[in-house]
Amino acid sequence: MAELDATRVGRYAVTWGRLFGDDSDALTFDVGCKGEADSLLVGRHYLGPATRAELVVVGHRAGALVAVQVWVTPTARHIPSDGTWLELARWCLTPEAGDNAGSRQHAYAVRTIKRIHPRVTTLVSYSDPSVGHTGTLYRACNWQYAPTHHSLRYHADGVGYASGHGSWDGVTVQAPKDRWIFPLRRDLRRDELVAASMNYRPDLAADYSKGAL
Repeated sequence: MAELDATRVGRYAVTWGRLFGDDSDALTFDVGCKGEADSLLVGRHYLGPATRAELVVVGHRAGALVAVQVWVTPTARHIPSDGTWLELARWCLTPEAGDNAGSRQHAYAVRTIKRIHPRVTTLVSYSDPSVGHTGTLYRACNWQYAPTHHSLRYHADGVGYASGHGSWDGVTVQAPKDRWIFPLRRDLRRDELVAASMNYRPDLAADYSKGAL
């Protein structure tokens, strides 16, 4: 794995093809900008562009943008918004990115966050089972399943809360999302957050503590 400090001001790139002696079609990662991310998200992600961005990680192959991550400060209730948590709001991997692109991009993002956001203790993200996102990529990258009380109740009875699970536009009711976390450093608030959700399904608490969920 080769890491390049391109500008000495927080812009880093890593080239994977060099491991095999071929740079012509290498998958490279770098810190990008929101506009660059939006150019891919607008047509390749079901949610479209993100509304904001604290950090953007982009992947290129043969000069083409093939992978994007957009990281933001969390806004969900009970999630710290003091700069110690970052939420992965968009993750778009195209087929052109190639095999194992997700785990490679995640590894690069983790190293970058540790370097330029040293206060961050926890990464958090959400998958949407209603559109076929079952968390396979998160599991492959060693994220931990940390369900919200909404998703636990929904998975328990197939109905969830009678009031629904929120709405972005005030009309369309959203399906419950599955929450995932990736610890970077010890944070007692993280354990307290998950414990509060587990009150609804205490039978899952032991599996979470072992990292099995």
